[in-house]
Amino acid sequence: MTKKVTEDRLYMRTTKRIGLFDSGVGGLSVLRHLVTVTEGEGLEFVYLGDAARCPYGNRAKAEIATFVDEIVSWLTSFQLDAIVMACNTSAAVAKDAAVAAASRAPAVKLYDLIEPTADWIVANPPKSVGVMSTINTANSKAFSKALAARGYQGSVVELGCPKLVPLIESGRLGESECESALSLALTEYLQALAGVDALILGCTHFPFVADRIENLVQGQLKALFPNGLKLIDPAHALAFQLLGLAAPNLIPQQNEAPLAAEPQANCYQSDAFRFFTTGIASDFAVAAERCLGQPLGQVQELAVSVLERAASNESVTSQQSSKSIESLESIKLQNVAIDVATSGSFA
Repeated sequence: MTKKVTEDRLYMRTTKRIGLFDSGVGGLSVLRHLVTVTEGEGLEFVYLGDAARCPYGNRAKAEIATFVDEIVSWLTSFQLDAIVMACNTSAAVAKDAAVAAASRAPAVKLYDLIEPTADWIVANPPKSVGVMSTINTANSKAFSKALAARGYQGSVVELGCPKLVPLIESGRLGESECESALSLALTEYLQALAGVDALILGCTHFPFVADRIENLVQGQLKALFPNGLKLIDPAHALAFQLLGLAAPNLIPQQNEAPLAAEPQANCYQSDAFRFFTTGIASDFAVAAERCLGQPLGQVQELAVSVLERAASNESVTSQQSSKSIESLESIKLQNVAIDVATSGSFA
């Protein structure tokens, strides 16, 4: 179990304001993990879900690079300590664009989830690794390349899973029709990954259906994974790297306690969180609640044109500025506490 960070360590920490972005609600799984491992420390978060242009998984590389440039440029206006690319597709095909945009605010550190995950795996190497991701991430071989660069000798199978993100973004998780389609899609993808020892949830949307994956692997697909299957959530590796905590083992020992318990209600409704979407706020909020198991606070709609102007260094109106570029200094810092409901098979 993660141990509580002391007040002295919190005082010394430089990463206290964190921005995250994703094509939709998927990056909320990363936010959830960051809050979990801090166990009530006071941090502030800005989250942008680019729902108007979701999904990114089948878009052209140049188009994604443009989106990333716009989003990171906009986020740098919040006086953040760190920006997390909570979208593995963006990190896989357009990290250079993010680095360039983040360089305009030298104090901001940029993080993705692929690099820390690769670091963690080579330190605790399974014999074989499967990766479920978007098509763009799979085609880029981002996880394979990161692992090979670190000397990993096992086999890596990367699989694009395009049916999952639309189902998770639909706001219908838990409904019978959606669950039936989800089960069929997961069965198809797990069959293609039969025999791997560890499975990286290589799209940030996928931890929200990890329990469905576990049920299939422990049930009707058990014969495909005779050695069992360890699920690896990259957000866990990222959280410990970003927050400077000592990382536990990648793969928990048998009978080890789960990472955390049930989420505390109303966590995300404190002033420590700001949520934006380029889509319809109510739709985003519904999908987020289905994924997180609890409602968000206020979700603000952000016009794509505001992001475009941020990248081109154009000024915004005072109204837009008050909504989207207000410094977090003016927000009262509140301690937040949430636990992630995960199983012991999670890294």
